[in-house]
Amino acid sequence: MNRTPGSNTPLTRRDLIGWVAAALPLAAAITGRASARNRASAAAAGGSFPIAPTAAELKTYQQQWIDPIREGLTTTTFALYPTPSRGEGTEGSYRIYLPPDYAGDAQARYPVIYWLHGGFGSSREGAPAVEKVNRFIRAGLMPPAIVVLPQALPSGWYCDSKDGARPVEQVIVYDLVSHIDKTYRTRAEARYRWLEGMSMGGFGTLHLGLKHPEVFGRLSAVAPAILRDMRLEPPIRTQDTFFGDQAYFKAVGPWTLALANAPRIRRTTKLRVLSGGADSRLVAALRDFSAMLTSLDLPHEFVEVPGVGHDYLAITAGIGDRYPAFWNALQKEDGYSRAP
Repeated sequence: MNRTPGSNTPLTRRDLIGWVAAALPLAAAITGRASARNRASAAAAGGSFPIAPTAAELKTYQQQWIDPIREGLTTTTFALYPTPSRGEGTEGSYRIYLPPDYAGDAQARYPVIYWLHGGFGSSREGAPAVEKVNRFIRAGLMPPAIVVLPQALPSGWYCDSKDGARPVEQVIVYDLVSHIDKTYRTRAEARYRWLEGMSMGGFGTLHLGLKHPEVFGRLSAVAPAILRDMRLEPPIRTQDTFFGDQAYFKAVGPWTLALANAPRIRRTTKLRVLSGGADSRLVAALRDFSAMLTSLDLPHEFVEVPGVGHDYLAITAGIGDRYPAFWNALQKEDGYSRAP
């Protein structure tokens, strides 16, 4: 495919104002201090250009491996894990949901969904997804599963930063997955290890899953931010990972990884891409990505929900029972059971 998806919808000043205005209050909340400065910035949408985070705030985000807010979610438990990929004595955090029968059946083992938050988000962003999964499990519409909400860096893109200072990919693939498999009763095989993510987390789902099909076997990318041209993303979101290097952005992107690893992906990976039909910045790119997957003979499910924008709950609600069916399919394909 020769044309650049999304190249006909460049990031305008109005887009950037809206994106930063929406992102800054969340970024401030992540650090636990919604400053008057950032509230004023958000209020400036549609008026003067909003003020970007300070250098000190960005530095905080760059090292936010542990969510500073540990309480507040009733469906998950906060926990720490060692991150030797970052160096001796370092730690990261995650939240974990255990299915209703986990405590009552000491022999059962479970698949794991790793749910990846979006840009300037935190592990708390996965709470609505956990509530959705919990409802479907209790209704018998999907198999009991563990859900892990990693605290990735708010602008880390789930890949290692170009300068090597923030190895987000290594931490998740090698440190977190190993910790979860050792600590909880998981099915420690790729076909029982699943990824879902929204926006930047959707990019991460595709990046990690298409690069490591031996680790993750089922991928659900919701409104993944996979524009081919890095200039179409706000620099505030990309600088700390890609450092303005389009070649690196392309090399770690799902377009390149799908092409490079197509034979392995075809053998082992189940994939779906969900999009809002009114997500004007991404929908053209996601249609093109689906077309590329088809051209590579990579089976996948692509669903575009009419009239919906960049909204996880609206997109997943818009596909109805197809949401749990994607996770439930394993039972029909290989006779999955929870027994070890």
